[in-house]
Amino acid sequence: MNVREVSRGALTLVGIPVMAPFQELGQRVPSAWRELLEQVKDLPHRVDPEVFYGVFRDPEPSRDGASALYTYWVTTEVSALATRPPGLRVLNVPARRYAVVTCQGGPERIEASYLALDEWSSSKGFRPGPEALGLERYDTRRQRLTPPYESFDYDIYKPLE
Repeated sequence: MNVREVSRGALTLVGIPVMAPFQELGQRVPSAWRELLEQVKDLPHRVDPEVFYGVFRDPEPSRDGASALYTYWVTTEVSALATRPPGLRVLNVPARRYAVVTCQGGPERIEASYLALDEWSSSKGFRPGPEALGLERYDTRRQRLTPPYESFDYDIYKPLE
């Protein structure tokens, strides 16, 4: 798998955060994508109406032995933000370096892509900081945001430090 290192400028994103145990994300994230797609139809200042970002960080540890909670944002990028639709929140992602891999193929490629990023990052001595945000960049000309998924074709950005 081809892992590459890139630098990205800061992103101003608007979207919907989803916080849930891992096993619930498969149902809750597609629902959030549908909601976001409805709300951003007429959102001004979108950088590219075909590009969306899933934004994530490592799970928050549970205090009581329950499942760890994952936070996953469904977002779109804007160049300016005068007003925002109700229910959407702003997320600013600072400029940084990332390891990037393209996830292409069936569902089995998702885990393989993340493992390739982890192995590459470890071999280079990189570790994400506790506040670092990872990105999944979806171009709707390549990848649907909501099920059914015939195949996958999107980019995964792992933050480097």
